[in-house]
Formats: sequence, C-alpha cells, structure tokens
Amino acid sequence: MNSPKSSCTSSLSSLFLRAFLATISVAMLAALPACGGKLVKETSAEPLVERPAPAPVDFPTWFGNPARNFYGTGPWTDKPLEVVWDFKTDWSSGRLHKDPWAGSGWPGQPAVVGDRIYFGSAGARVYALNSKDGSVIWSYKTGDGAKSSPAVAGDRLVIGNLDNSIYCLNANDGTLIWKVKTGFETDSSPAIIDDRVYIGGEDGFYYCLSLADGAVIYKQPLAGSVEGGSTIVAGKIFVGTEAGDLYCLNQTDGTVVWKARIGSDSNSTPAVANGFVYTAAEDGIVRAFKQEDGAPVWTHKVEGGLNLKTEEKTGFWSSPIVYRGKVFLGSNNGYMYCLSAIDGRQVWAHLARAAIWGSSPVVEGRVIVGDKAGWIYALSAEDGKLISEIQVGENIDATPAVINGRIYVGAFNGKFYCLK
Repeated sequence: MNSPKSSCTSSLSSLFLRAFLATISVAMLAALPACGGKLVKETSAEPLVERPAPAPVDFPTWFGNPARNFYGTGPWTDKPLEVVWDFKTDWSSGRLHKDPWAGSGWPGQPAVVGDRIYFGSAGARVYALNSKDGSVIWSYKTGDGAKSSPAVAGDRLVIGNLDNSIYCLNANDGTLIWKVKTGFETDSSPAIIDDRVYIGGEDGFYYCLSLADGAVIYKQPLAGSVEGGSTIVAGKIFVGTEAGDLYCLNQTDGTVVWKARIGSDSNSTPAVANGFVYTAAEDGIVRAFKQEDGAPVWTHKVEGGLNLKTEEKTGFWSSPIVYRGKVFLGSNNGYMYCLSAIDGRQVWAHLARAAIWGSSPVVEGRVIVGDKAGWIYALSAEDGKLISEIQVGENIDATPAVINGRIYVGAFNGKFYCLK
C-alpha cells in the first residue's frame, strides 16, 4: 500500500514529466518551419464522390490523327462479342465493275465524331449514322464506290472515290462543298492539318489541297500510284507506292526528302514509331526503315497459312500497328502476326479462317481483327490467344474503328455493324 508521501511524489513526478514532454513537443513543432517542413491542420474526412465517366472520344480520321497512332478506346468487358445494330447500305455498279457493290470495301475505316458515324460505301454513297441506333442522319450519292476512309475537321468531311474525284461534304447535312478531279481512282485516306488536305492518288501524284475550296497547293509526282494512306509526323509525310517505293516528303511543299526501295507493291499506310518507319507489301515482307534517312533496318518474311494457290499468297494489304514495342498486322495467308518492333522477330501468330486485308487496331491489350470469311476476332495482344469471336457477314475487307467500347465496321455484303 502506497503511503501519502509516495503518492504525492508520484503525482509531482507525473506532472513534471507531462510538462517536460509538452515543452519538447512545442520546441519540435517550432523548429519544423525552419527545416522547411509544413504544419498541416487536421481536417475531417471528405465524403467519397463517384467520378463521372470519361467524356466520349472522337475518332475523326484513319487511326485517329495524321500521325496514324491512335487506335481507339475501351472499355472492354469479359462478355463475348455481340451485334448492337446493323445497317444496310445501297448497292451500285461502277464503270470498272458491272456487278453491284455494297457495304464497306478496303481499306474503309469509319470516322466517329460525337454521336455520328461517318463512312464511305462501295455502293457509291457516303453516310452519316447515329451511333446509338444506326439510323441515317444523311447520305450523299457519289459517282462510284467510296472505299477511302473519311477525314472530318469541324463541319467538313473529305473522302476519296473511285470516280476519280476527291469530295468535300458538309459534315452537318451532307451537302457538297467542293469536288476535285484527279487522274484516276483515290482509295487513299486523307489527312487534314491546319486547313490543308493531304492525300495520295492512284494517278501517281500526292496532293495538298485547300480545305476551304479544294484549290491545289501542290501536286507532287511519285513513281507509282498510292493506294494506302499517308502518315504525317514532325513536318514529314511518309507514303508508299505500288511501284515499290517508300517516300519521305516535306509537308510544306511536297519535295522529296528521301526515297527508300521497298521492292514490291505496297498498299500499307506506314507506321512511324521508335525512330523507325514500318511498312508491308504484297511480297509478304514486313520492313522497317530509319525515319531520319530511310536506311533499311530489318525485314521479316512470312510463310505458310491459307491461300497458297492464289497469286498473292502471303501478301499484305493491311497496315502495321505499333503498340508497346510490337508490330501487329494481318496477311493474305490468314495469319494475324505480332512482331518485335526492334528487330522484326515473330512473337506470335494466330490463324484466322480466311485472308486478312483490313488493318487491326490494338486497344487496351486486345487486337480486333476482321477476315474475308466475315468473322471478327478479339485476340490477346500479349500472346495472340482468342478472347472472343463472332461471324457478322461476308468478306470483311474494311478496317474496324474501336471507340468508347464499341466496334464499328462494314462488310462487303452490304451491311455496316456496331458491335460491343
């Protein structure tokens, strides 16, 4: 039992200890600002507020921008692919094809701006659809198939055509603003930068036009026609030709900066990344060149697969996609390939049911592929394993647009699809 004296002593000791600790604490807090620290006032916890969903993203031109390096957005789910809606296009014969065509041809990637889907049809029309239900907002009749991908800037839409013309339409109502005649067909997809339109023609010229009125700013002759699109990066234009050349042009005046030899008909839109320019050709070879001077870096020849009896065999009509150090593209032999972007080494290959002519966007780890048997595949970008597949029609030559968790693509059977 404690005595009164010991209790008093203990109480005094406790008081002295508390006073001492309080003095030390005050001194330490006073010293903090001198050491660069901050005194943080205690606040009550704020309630957790759910963040709004991200705003929809526009996709106004072939692979999103003139650099051709935006492939789309998710989100993805674990559910299998399914059709949300489909739309039937008109059929039309042309001067070079007596049999009627419809739907989307090669390369044919749609543009997505706001709640509108813009695409050209092989059935000689340009369409604007409501992205929610596929209803028609407007359509414009062209002279022949519109296989080119549209480019949209503000209230203007530019698209090439098989009737030897480049059209500029009002994106709001589809009325014609101007039309420029070229020497032959235009499959190439245009790019719009600072009120200028850049597009290659099958007449052997590369065009720069005024967006305002279609006036020719320059018209650069090339050795061979242009069927694929062009890629514009850092003031330079990169474009391949059917004569087997890869050009680097000055964006300002179209003059040739350098020319590299591909050696075979190239329908690819070049991909520019990692200081390299990647392209592919009908000889079944994927090639990488130095962006600075066009010097060859590596080649990769593909073998086997389907269509070995056709003249093209392992040829490429698709364009390379560069995603996280890998190059993705499909072949006429039915394989979807993933190669190392550094040295061209094959990482994986996935065999589809038919030839792959459209390009295959890679979005959030999934590769979206269409083949000529009418199947759409979602593959893992990491290892090529099948995640989901669905047959939507026949002969998918066109390139899908993947935006806000939806896949928009046309088939050569006269239909245009929205998938999720």
